[in-house]
Amino acid sequence: MRKHQLIRVFLVVVFCAASSAHASLIFVPNTYGLSAKSVGMGNAMTAVGDDYSMAYFNPGALGNLKSSQIDLNYLYAAPDFSGGPKDGEEVEFKEESQLTLIGFTMDLSRMFKKRHGLGLGFDIAVDDNMQGFLAFESRRSDEGRFMRYGKSSVTMVTSLGIKIFPKLFIGGGGFVLVKGENTLVTQSDMAGNSREEEIQVDAKPVIAPIVGIFAPIHKMMTLGAVYRGKGVAEFNSIEASADALVSDSPLTTLNLLMAFKDTYVPQQVALGIGLRPTCNLLFSLDGTWANWADYEEEIKKGDVVLDESEIGTKDIIIPRLGIEFTGVENLMVRAGYYYEDTPFEDPGVGNTVVLDNARHVGSFGLAYDFSPSFLNHPLTPGASYFYQYMQPRTVESDDGRDFESEGSLHGVIGSLTARF
Repeated sequence: MRKHQLIRVFLVVVFCAASSAHASLIFVPNTYGLSAKSVGMGNAMTAVGDDYSMAYFNPGALGNLKSSQIDLNYLYAAPDFSGGPKDGEEVEFKEESQLTLIGFTMDLSRMFKKRHGLGLGFDIAVDDNMQGFLAFESRRSDEGRFMRYGKSSVTMVTSLGIKIFPKLFIGGGGFVLVKGENTLVTQSDMAGNSREEEIQVDAKPVIAPIVGIFAPIHKMMTLGAVYRGKGVAEFNSIEASADALVSDSPLTTLNLLMAFKDTYVPQQVALGIGLRPTCNLLFSLDGTWANWADYEEEIKKGDVVLDESEIGTKDIIIPRLGIEFTGVENLMVRAGYYYEDTPFEDPGVGNTVVLDNARHVGSFGLAYDFSPSFLNHPLTPGASYFYQYMQPRTVESDDGRDFESEGSLHGVIGSLTARF
């Protein structure tokens, strides 16, 4: 009897430990962009229309559509990050992203006899060459981890824009994340081998709102403002149990605490201005406030491990600059830059340490309008290159260890736009 009691205590200690899983905090529009144009212009798109990415960056601009269009894009990003404790072994992060992005915008005003600005936009981005719809991992490391990079779960955005006055358009919509619950049942022996695993997943979409105002007040100036709500993709309230076996005989049923959080998108407010000193030149200036301070409380919900992690976050402001010049024979040249500070003030403790850096992001892109004789509207192939430089950083965790991190990321995106 005493032997069985000791076995039971051992199994309880092993199986009732909290389990936590994070994919990363990557959200494609914030980490990279949604189109070759937005990437090429540093995502300074709040006051820029005529691109399918406005469904996310400013849905109000959809009411000002001049034509409908379909966009096909492919994005490849190659990070090269390294870091870890000064007194330990350095770890590297080089997980590539291979994203297929599809955008669709439709000028719905054509449906009515009296045209009144009305437009619809839909965007989707899928990682792993259209193979990865959810991206979870359970790796935890004492050496730290980069949480804002890695594989991304599917990104979906849909919005609608309408004209209110000749110089004022408003729009709204949302981006879709996944929230669900699991039931997991398994059997395990003393060696930790499991069998007869059963899992049931009940997932549902959760929509985070987007509201935008787009105001082309003058042929030389456009103003824009956008609010984007907080979004969290997660599997929570997971009911998991394991039958502990000794010599194939059930000893007891143990409840396991499991918590999975995937993408986190902070609440944001963006203001932008577009300036056209000439008809061929566009300057776009943006400022985005991101409410990352809420993240340190969000990750603690339902997670025993992260409740003790001591991760500290702060709000940040991201300035952006984009330029587009239309030169000879409809060739468009684009460039962009933005600076994004790290929202992680305190990296955490133990095996929850976060490695994160402020980043300088520069980009360059080209696009060309050509008009095949068999089409009513031009086709536009385009491409952009972007480079993210991570400022080297040294921080001290709350348990007294010093951590270093640095790195860079190269990426390219190609696109083809067909209008109708």
